[in-house]
Amino acid sequence: MVSLIALAVILLLATLWWLVRPLRAGAPVAADAMVSERAELGQLRNRLLAQLGELDAERADRSMDAASLADEETRLSAELAGVLKRLDALPSVTDTAGSAAASGSRLPAALALGATLLVGAGLYGWQNAENLQGFMLAAQSGANSARVPPMVFEMVAKLEQRLQESPDDADGWARLGRAYAVMERTDDALAAYERAYALAPDNATVLADYAWLLFNRDPGQTTGRVSELYTRLYKLDAQNPDALWFLGFAAYQQGEFRKATGFWERLLKLLPPEDPGREHLQQAIASARTKGGR
Repeated sequence: MVSLIALAVILLLATLWWLVRPLRAGAPVAADAMVSERAELGQLRNRLLAQLGELDAERADRSMDAASLADEETRLSAELAGVLKRLDALPSVTDTAGSAAASGSRLPAALALGATLLVGAGLYGWQNAENLQGFMLAAQSGANSARVPPMVFEMVAKLEQRLQESPDDADGWARLGRAYAVMERTDDALAAYERAYALAPDNATVLADYAWLLFNRDPGQTTGRVSELYTRLYKLDAQNPDALWFLGFAAYQQGEFRKATGFWERLLKLLPPEDPGREHLQQAIASARTKGGR
């Protein structure tokens, strides 16, 4: 939201400068086509700003995941930047006869537009004042926060508070673990998933997320806790792709090549024909078969 406010201020200043410039320099009046194009670009600019504002509402409603919101915000911001650039680059057409009249009409327009944008920015900030806490938390969290939507920080603060009051909420601990992972707070994420796993040891989703995070912290480690988690996941769901891949990989590392081949062949049957991972998996199976004497 801070970026939107900053963008609104920049837009306000740029628009006022563009409108008032002819008053100071006696610039020529644009032809009707130019005026029409500016009007259309102005409408597009306002629509893009409104869509950016709606993204904050969707963050509050949690109707879209964080990654999709970030992608959409990037797309809209890029499109808005292009519109502003086109507005600034529009050439003027010399028309001495109409210059004075046009100049006289632009000052009230500039003042009206400035007032509208300022009032709009104020109302937007008032309605979304609570979301500013997320930006403050993001600024305090360090360099890694640059890639994390500020709404995540606000959500985490509220979730942490709620879990202090309801520490037996397994789903809440799992969501907190996912949020910590997004924020690259790996140790905190693992601790949250451990709490979720302790409360819901038969939840396959919690198991899969917890095991994946633990494995990715140290991909060379295939024994101990990570093996325990994937083995339990396999017992709960013998068709789980993550469990089949890991157990095959662990067996391969331990020199049990036929066992690895068995897990990976079952996984290969589950992958759709267009899956890009099939080729790599087939290569791994071929290597395991060669080393296993098959």
